[in-house]
Amino acid sequence: MRIEEIMTSPIAVAHPGVKIASLKDMFTRKKINAVPVLEEDGTISGIISSSDLIAVHNESLLVRDIMSRNVHIGLKNNRVKDAAKMMVKHGVHHLVIMDDGNVVGMLSSMDVVKVYSEE
Repeated sequence: MRIEEIMTSPIAVAHPGVKIASLKDMFTRKKINAVPVLEEDGTISGIISSSDLIAVHNESLLVRDIMSRNVHIGLKNNRVKDAAKMMVKHGVHHLVIMDDGNVVGMLSSMDVVKVYSEE
């Protein structure tokens, strides 16, 4: 099975200059747990997850102040099994999925669990 078969797409994204209060609101409204952080030109500068937001009490901080700059990337035609191995190896729950240099989706550890629990 390929990542593109189970990834979430389209996805929400954040920009580095957005206030944390706005991002928390977006996470709640869209019922999401992570978003890639994209610069104006579309390049990835980070990732931010709900676990990053939990510890933040100053909601006037910006996304760039708390985002993780260590982004793990998968390609949409990679195997889900390989993505799962990458997540375990790096201790992450989300991969940003790319195709031809563009962000096309997100893959969460829960997406992977769902696939293997249905076999």
